[in-house]
Amino acid sequence: MDIFFDSFGEFYYIMSMKMETLTKENYLYELLKKKYHTSEIIRSQIAKIKEKITEKVVQEPVKSFAVKFKGRVIDSSFEKTLRIVSKRLFGKGKIDSLYTLREHDLVEANMTATVSEVEALIQYLMKPHIVLHCKKGIARGASNLLIIDETEQNQLDNFTPDYIHYNYITYAESYEKYTGRLNDYLILNGLPLTSEKIGHELRFNKIETKNRVFTTTGLKEIYTNLSFLSLILKLDLEQHYLKLRIFNSQENDLRVVEEKIDELGFFADIFNYIASADNPLLSNESLFLDLMRLEHIIENNNWKAIPAYAGYIYSAAQKLNSQFKFLEEYNLFLTYAQCIEKFIAKLTKKLFKHKSDFRSEQYDLTANYNELKKLPAVANHPKLQHDYQELLNSFSKLLAYLDFLTIGNTHAHEDGAQNVIDIAGRSSKKFAARIKKYVESIFSIQIDISKKPVFRQDQGFKTQQEEDIRKLIMKFHEDLGKISKLKTSNGEDAFLEARKRVPQLTNLSDTLDRLKELIKNIENKKDIQDPFKAIFSKSNKFEILCKDLNTLGILESVQKQELISGILMDLQKLLFDKPLKENTYLEILHKIQSLEDGIINKSKWNTEKDTTVYTVLSKLNQNPTFKTIIDIKMGIQNIIEKESQIKKIDTFKNEAEFFSYSTKELDEFLLQIVKFHEKLKDTCYYKNISEFKMLEKDFDCLIDEAKEIDSHISSYNRNSGKKVSKEPDIHINYLKNSQLIRKNLEKAILLLQNQITQMYGFMHDIESNLHRHSFIQSGVATSVLFDQITYLLSNIDVRLIDMDKSTERMFQESVDTIFHYQVGEAFKEPKKEDIEDLIKEIEKKTIVRKYQNQEKGLPLSQT
Repeated sequence: MDIFFDSFGEFYYIMSMKMETLTKENYLYELLKKKYHTSEIIRSQIAKIKEKITEKVVQEPVKSFAVKFKGRVIDSSFEKTLRIVSKRLFGKGKIDSLYTLREHDLVEANMTATVSEVEALIQYLMKPHIVLHCKKGIARGASNLLIIDETEQNQLDNFTPDYIHYNYITYAESYEKYTGRLNDYLILNGLPLTSEKIGHELRFNKIETKNRVFTTTGLKEIYTNLSFLSLILKLDLEQHYLKLRIFNSQENDLRVVEEKIDELGFFADIFNYIASADNPLLSNESLFLDLMRLEHIIENNNWKAIPAYAGYIYSAAQKLNSQFKFLEEYNLFLTYAQCIEKFIAKLTKKLFKHKSDFRSEQYDLTANYNELKKLPAVANHPKLQHDYQELLNSFSKLLAYLDFLTIGNTHAHEDGAQNVIDIAGRSSKKFAARIKKYVESIFSIQIDISKKPVFRQDQGFKTQQEEDIRKLIMKFHEDLGKISKLKTSNGEDAFLEARKRVPQLTNLSDTLDRLKELIKNIENKKDIQDPFKAIFSKSNKFEILCKDLNTLGILESVQKQELISGILMDLQKLLFDKPLKENTYLEILHKIQSLEDGIINKSKWNTEKDTTVYTVLSKLNQNPTFKTIIDIKMGIQNIIEKESQIKKIDTFKNEAEFFSYSTKELDEFLLQIVKFHEKLKDTCYYKNISEFKMLEKDFDCLIDEAKEIDSHISSYNRNSGKKVSKEPDIHINYLKNSQLIRKNLEKAILLLQNQITQMYGFMHDIESNLHRHSFIQSGVATSVLFDQITYLLSNIDVRLIDMDKSTERMFQESVDTIFHYQVGEAFKEPKKEDIEDLIKEIEKKTIVRKYQNQEKGLPLSQT
């Protein structure tokens, strides 16, 4: 093997023996056979550098560079090294072209990459590398070049390549061609852009956006403002979860207060019976719904609107008449039942005596059956119709069996069937006479249904027919008892309790008649002055309370009577303004306190020595209306106190399951957001496009700050059991604040969660655009995304999600900034006569970085 040096001082090995003498197990030779161009050490070094710069590379835009490498660079050897190393090192960049000046030890490269990638490449190439070249005697298909580290020279052993290059650079210069704005022009890689060039850059034939595009800086301004909006939405979401926590503690008290207010309503007494299932004979849901719709306008004294509610008034009157008819029919049913019981008793007596002639009882029971079927109100009652039908079925089976026995006892003579009909007809007339005797008036008597017949355990029946009749009678009595012995939920006689409520139903009927008369008077345009006061004076509990106070002698003078009457009128308006308003709590408490002070004269309380005051107060506390008002006061005080207690707590983070932040923590978040907004207001690109580089750096800082604030707000993940994930599908009574508050809170929380998710999606899409090859994004290319952002922001109703005025103002300012862009930014179309001057200006902005072979390979200077 001969060795010689060329003019460049590089040493060469000339093979004087055949490659067959090489050691086949040589590590470096095996790498060549595997088509590797770098050793494992080189690959590992490059991988570590790439991993180290990856995060920066992702955030940096790709730019055009011209780089000069000077040092121990040997023609194609260094070119190949440069391509191989850059291919492994670059994530976004690439080498476009290379040119070698051998006589000057210089290689020029044009590349498209990020600043971090170019600097990492230069720094790595300043470290010496050995390049092995093999052209002869190598296995077919193997690589002919291998880059190894200096430390790997001792692994050559008997493997001798054709020649070895020792490559490294001592100096480098990078020329970054200007990209960005120049006055109103857009410059990309040192060239002024026209609409056609932008179209080509964005893979269009020609951009058609009326000279409007998105630049990276513009997108960063949009991104920063979206980040700010997402912070406000997230803070508002947490505020709603705190409100939900407070409401959960207040809900029971609020429901109690609402129930107490309902007890003061004009139809409250009748509601207690028709709106519940306690008494099946009084329960009437359809009548209740009609009256409930009417009560609201009556409570608010809105009598002029009464014609609009005429349908409910006539409907309620019709349903009330049906209620009267039902009670009348039920009374008749009980009368029939009593008659039937007597005939069954006779039948049972014959059965005990083993008599087989049941013809008379059959005739009477058949007549009863025919009359029993003529009760449509009972038959169609939703709570009785099933049992009523079962009763008729069991009754018909009993009659059919008796008919079978009667025919058998008459030996089936020819006139038997006709006799049954004739006798039944005569019996029916007798039955009608009996009914007339029994029923003197609708609710004249209380009918006592006898107990079902008792069959002794030792009673023996001679025939199977007697046993069958006994079973049919027992089944009939069971079905009859289900209807005739109806009880209330308290175990009282349902019909007797229903009869006690007839005066209330009658008064209701009179009220509805007077409302119908009022409708006619309004339609005829008669002069009417506050008619509700006359119609509902008997049922207005506030007026009744005023009269009771006067009767007790508490209101000594006319002046005091007028004072108390005025307080009660004001209190009535506040309480009946449904749903109950949270902002009226203190006013309601003040009115109730004024009522108490007006009733209880404290000076008299202190000086009175006899028991008169105590007696009066005792009677007053027994007054249901006054007691209800005091209960309302206590309930509202509990509601206010619970909210105050929760707001005083500094943090809830010590709870096992995270539900919400405290008021203090939310205030701290708000303070951070306000400070962030002050910085954001001072950083505006669309008003100062010439300073885009400085502003872009400011936006980068603001984005990092926004992410930090977001991490603080999102530091605790809400437990899945605590998170509102689905709006409850239940009927909402819009006159109940206890139901409205929960529905509105949960609806707002779901809306905010959805909007935040969409906002993050838009931010992710914009972020991906920021890392594209070009700093220009077409208004056409991003119009769909921008339309979605515009649609979302246009549909965020700040009133619905309950922002305060200052937060709403900040929110709207960021929305206006985003909307300012519409479909992008304007740019100036360069003219031919301006190109030459523009190019000179652009060249002045070329950024030159110089690198010397130092320990860290950092740039010596940048111009």
